[in-house]
Amino acid sequence: MYLRIHGLPAHPLVVHATAVVVPAAALMVATVAVWSGLRRRAGLAPVLLAAAALVGVPVTTSTGEQLEARLPPSPLIERHAELADGLLPWVVGLFAAATVLAVMDWRDGGWTVWPGRRRAVAAPTTATTDRAVSATTLPAAGTPVALRVIAAILALVAATGTVVQVVRIGDAGARASWSDVPAAARPGLGDG
Repeated sequence: MYLRIHGLPAHPLVVHATAVVVPAAALMVATVAVWSGLRRRAGLAPVLLAAAALVGVPVTTSTGEQLEARLPPSPLIERHAELADGLLPWVVGLFAAATVLAVMDWRDGGWTVWPGRRRAVAAPTTATTDRAVSATTLPAAGTPVALRVIAAILALVAATGTVVQVVRIGDAGARASWSDVPAAARPGLGDG
């Protein structure tokens, strides 16, 4: 089935949403990988944005394959499609890195819900005291620093690879779209 939106092929419309969400997710994951204070405030936002990218990439490649099937064969379109097929593994890595960072923060004391507040849990009561502490801030669980550094490096690698791949795909797509348009007809190029 060839998907159209208001009579237009879906791919050029869907690709713009993906071209915004994927780099935004990569930027957010890279930022929270190196800025722990923001990571605690962001909570699940990087994971949710990476999940949106993870959903958007297959939808975009699917609509691209539908459009490719309706166009005459072209080496430029084939190159664009090959590059697009390589984006999903990067986005999977980005989602995994975002999830690992979020889980580590959750285990190490939770996320800041509002500025100055952390998730609270009931403290265990002891046999030596009659009063129970109703709530306290969780102490750091102590995720090893080496593990945090490895997770941050993997997040940065995934974010960088994702953005590089998106730029390569976009460049190949622009070349495929504009290669048969004379330079004088392109906006801004024929104005002498």
